[in-house]
Amino acid sequence: MSAWTAIRTLPSVLGLMVRAPGWALDYSMSYKRAKREFRRQLIEQGIPRDEAEELAELFPFKMSDIIETVRSVN
Repeated sequence: MSAWTAIRTLPSVLGLMVRAPGWALDYSMSYKRAKREFRRQLIEQGIPRDEAEELAELFPFKMSDIIETVRSVN
């Protein structure tokens, strides 16, 4: 990579470094909100609270799952 290309990509890389933590935080909060809503709906449908808690733990795509996937790709 030439020096000019490196200099041109620097603003983009810095922008991603600044935005990525916000995206991760937003995803995490959205995940928790969706999981809570899923658990609430299960309870409303008549599933006992204990079982609803267990089923809510199976809610897909935790942030740790995504991070593990990204690490395994590298």
